[in-house]
Amino acid sequence: MTVQHGTAPSITAFIDAHMPFLRTGRAAVADALRADDERGNAFLVLEQPPLRWRFAREKGGLSLELQPAECRRRWYSVDLIRRLFTGQRERSGQLDGAYAAFLGEHLAELETLFSPEQWPDTERRLDELRKTRSRELFG
Repeated sequence: MTVQHGTAPSITAFIDAHMPFLRTGRAAVADALRADDERGNAFLVLEQPPLRWRFAREKGGLSLELQPAECRRRWYSVDLIRRLFTGQRERSGQLDGAYAAFLGEHLAELETLFSPEQWPDTERRLDELRKTRSRELFG
């Protein structure tokens, strides 16, 4: 993966420090926005089939969403992805080292779940979790 210097530096620094599995050369930059000097917002989309990874920095926080490379309808936040594995409600959707480590440990399983063969079932399960999370937050 090649990222130009100046492209979302805190995002690439986080990837370098916590997600070396995205630096294997298989991930390609699909889209990026340089940090806005006024607000500091930035995003970076990496494609490492069968996954697309969208990192965003807004208001000083870092988030991550995933979608299948072949089916680009919806993005699913990292807290929903971990909940898919654990069945437990997450306290935060902010990307941190613990989420990054979890994704690295479960990368092979993620690739299977987001594969074209498994995606219809995975999408259904993630949509159910999204509805459950919405009910928990808003009643």
